[in-house]
Amino acid sequence: MPKHILTIIITILAFIFTSCFGNDEPDVKGPTRRTVVVYMVATNSLGTLDYDTKDINEMKLAIESIGNTNCRLLIYYTAYNSEPSLIEIKNTNGKAVTETLKTYSSSVYSTSIERMSEVFSDIETFAPATDYGLILWSHATGWVRELSSKSIATNSGIDVLDFGEDRKHQMSITELSEAIPTGMFSFIYADACYMGSIEIAYQLRNKTSYYIASPTETLGTGMPYDENIPCFFEETPNLIKACENTFNEYDSQTGIYRSITIALTDCSKLQSIAELCHDIHADPTSTEISPYELQKYNRGANPIYVDFLQYTSLLATKSQATTLQNILNDAIIYKACTPSFAELEINEEHFSGLSTYILGTSTPENETFYSTLDWYKDVYNH
Repeated sequence: MPKHILTIIITILAFIFTSCFGNDEPDVKGPTRRTVVVYMVATNSLGTLDYDTKDINEMKLAIESIGNTNCRLLIYYTAYNSEPSLIEIKNTNGKAVTETLKTYSSSVYSTSIERMSEVFSDIETFAPATDYGLILWSHATGWVRELSSKSIATNSGIDVLDFGEDRKHQMSITELSEAIPTGMFSFIYADACYMGSIEIAYQLRNKTSYYIASPTETLGTGMPYDENIPCFFEETPNLIKACENTFNEYDSQTGIYRSITIALTDCSKLQSIAELCHDIHADPTSTEISPYELQKYNRGANPIYVDFLQYTSLLATKSQATTLQNILNDAIIYKACTPSFAELEINEEHFSGLSTYILGTSTPENETFYSTLDWYKDVYNH
């Protein structure tokens, strides 16, 4: 048989084989302007109460309203009764269509460095982009190793560690920081409780340019994804507008559902804040400040999270306090709070947007873990 005829036959057979049997891997498109990633860990009470489904439906509404853009929305989604998967919501003929890009084994927890690192690597492969944004979706207690409270988000008691809860397995803030690639995400939005502390923002300072989080709990309904996804898809992500949308969503509610605190932090300013706080803590003007006299952000008797600026200013000289206020004004691009979060009063005058911890005011386990954070190492080590 002539060689050129054999080549033609092989080519035809290859085409037929591919057409009939398909390809296990999705087509990888060229780089887009931005890929927004929602890391959704719903194998907990949030999933039981269908908050995951409601938020995904909001995302679908957003994609339908936006139409075709040069941006992509991906969700790493782990829920009960299904294997974890990386999915994309895209607009096809005016309708939101969900495509599964990859399925993972549930034998690896979604709240592990191994799984999170794998997902971010896969995202760069399946959805290459010149820019990325990350939304962290799950339960959280911030950096603390234990924090028990009555959650109005789920109407149940929670006792979780740090970020995320996947079938009772949690992820520490240091593990979260290790799993997030340096420089990959231009913004991170933590749609989870207690993630708005100076300690967490500082831990993530090299992982993102801008960080959005709440120093208090957040309600289970989370941010309004139908309004915020379009903000994230703008030429320059409109993070202030996204914060305003979230605040207005809850400020318009009544009763305990009028409960929200939120702040947008420019992470490039955090190193200067840490250096100043190092000097303040090295020679404080006072050593007898009671956390019970400060604005606190966690419910329950023990004030583990107190206002960062209010507390630090009491330790500082007048000149240091003025400098800190000025740097923080530059760092906190947006902040807003309702008059209370459930029964916890929020004094707007003392709301800096970030919480902090006072050494020696919690459990030995929390104290030990706190000493592993970058904030402790750079601020308290003298």
